[in-house]
This record gives sequence, structure tokens and C-alpha cells, in this order.
Amino acid sequence: MRVFIILIFLLPFLLSFQSEGRSYPTYETYLTPKGIEFTSYSSNWDQRKLQELYVELLKNGHGEELTELKAVKIYPDKHQASNTKGSYQALSKTITLYQGDKYVHVEDYRDTLSHEYGHHFAYYYFPSHHFPFSKWSVVRGLEHEAIRWDAFWNYKEEHHANYPQEIFADDYVLLFGSTSEMNSKTFTDHEPFYLRTEHENQNIPNILENKPLIEMIELESGLSVEPSRLIEMPHFTNITDNLVSYQITKKANIAYRLNVHLHDIKNEYGSTVMEFYEITVNDDISELHFNIEQAIEKNDSNYLSFSLDVVDLSTSIGFETEKITVGI
Repeated sequence: MRVFIILIFLLPFLLSFQSEGRSYPTYETYLTPKGIEFTSYSSNWDQRKLQELYVELLKNGHGEELTELKAVKIYPDKHQASNTKGSYQALSKTITLYQGDKYVHVEDYRDTLSHEYGHHFAYYYFPSHHFPFSKWSVVRGLEHEAIRWDAFWNYKEEHHANYPQEIFADDYVLLFGSTSEMNSKTFTDHEPFYLRTEHENQNIPNILENKPLIEMIELESGLSVEPSRLIEMPHFTNITDNLVSYQITKKANIAYRLNVHLHDIKNEYGSTVMEFYEITVNDDISELHFNIEQAIEKNDSNYLSFSLDVVDLSTSIGFETEKITVGI
């Protein structure tokens, strides 16, 4: 009875993401050893690439819920009502990937596939997670956040990051999703920060340091989160003698970028940004110090604003701290 009630509430939301009614000729199919049917409606995705996509799917943390996934479909163009790269249909237990004529490599769909599988994972183990009274939403700490609980009858793309369904799916990406190592030697300074895997909603607490929630998900699913994925949000500690200091997680191969906003007192909206970079080389560093003397000299006011970008080069997982404004 409980499941039936949940499905009744889900139906408007689920139907909004069903296939669009357009007919596409099947280009290729691949039935996996687990019985998941991969179907391509794009000439860019042949059986070999569908097999590679299945291998990519298996890189996501999974348990018994994998056997319940029925299909993965790739359509050549956009969703009729959205620019999304993917969607999940809970009634048919199907992942749909869009724009297959544009995204032609497996890595193009890595985060999208992880996110959509996160929906499958969520509805299997926590079918009531989209309700404000669910245990997941309470332990996640969403009761005091600006969360939209009205996806069923008032779904809008502009609120995507604030729907609990999307928050859970992105939580899954950070906890269990397929990762890729970044070789800092092949990038310019700023590129890893734009290519990182991050939570869409940067205004809610960091899932990677929510130990009670991680333990609850591990207990329910039987999966274990790799300790190497866990990164705490850096905490600003001080600014003195031209040094901005942050307390950080003791972990090697983490790249940091301090974004310092210089304010122009002659123009209320005028500001430029200077960037300062650091990469931790061992697991003993617990605090970073950025020398911003050059930025202070160029600043045209008596205050500065700054935030810290983070990316784990071993996993590509990262985030940005809130912006802080201080007097100088």
C-alpha cells in the first residue's frame, strides 16, 4: 500500500520524463550479461560503443539494485521539453541519454550516466526520499534549506538543483559514481576546476563529510564508500600579513585555487579577479597559506572578497567554498 501511494505521488513527475512520443528507428542493440538492454537510436553509437557504455555503467558503485535496471537508451537529439543530457524513468526503470549525435564518446556521458543511475539507486533503497518527512531528507539536513518539494506538480528546469531527487542523484555521483584521474601536467592551471565533478547544488552541506548519512546509505545498500573519496570543505581561518589561510583535509594531490575579487570603489559593480594556485604534495598538510600581497596592492578599496576552488586530481571530485568578504 505504501509503495502504491508513493507511485501515485510520483506519477506526474515520472510521466514528464517519459519518451517524447517521436518514433526513432533502432540503430543498434546490446543485451548485457545482467539482462540490461542497451538501445541506440543514433548512428554514432554502435554495439561496440554500447558495450563500452555498459562497462562505464559498472564502474559506478552498485549492488542488488543493478539487476532491477531494465534498459539504457540513447536518442540522437534533444529531449523535446528540456536541454538535459539524461533522464530516469522510475516506472520502467530505464535510463535515457539524449543528444547522442553530439556526444559521441563514453566519457561524454560519464557524469550523466552516474547521475541517472543515482536516481535508480535512490528509488530502490530510499523510495520516499523525495518527501520532506523521509529519514534521508532529515539526515541530509534539508529541513532548513531552500528545497523544492513540488517537483510532482510544478517541475521547472530553473529549480533543478533544489529538487530532493536531484540532490540525492548528485550525492550518489560523489559517493559512488565513476571517477577519472586528472593529470595536472597535461592541464593549464585553471582547467581541472572547470572539468571537475561537483554537486549541482553548492548551497547545501557537503555530502562527503556527512558521516551519519554515509553510514545510513552504506547500511541500507550494503555498499561501502571509499575513504579516498572523502574531502571536507575547507574552512577559512585568518587573513594576516598578506596571507589568506584555510584549514584543509590532509590529503595529497588536491588542487586549490584562491579566487580574489578586487573591488573598484569608483564603480559599485566593478571588480576583477586574481587567482592563486596550490597543490598538496603529501598527506601532512592541514593548512594552506596564500600570499595575496600582489592583489592587495592592486585593490582599490578597503575590503577584499575571495573563495576557494577545490578539485581532487585523483578522482576529479571538487567544489567551491562560499565567498568571504573581509576588511584590509
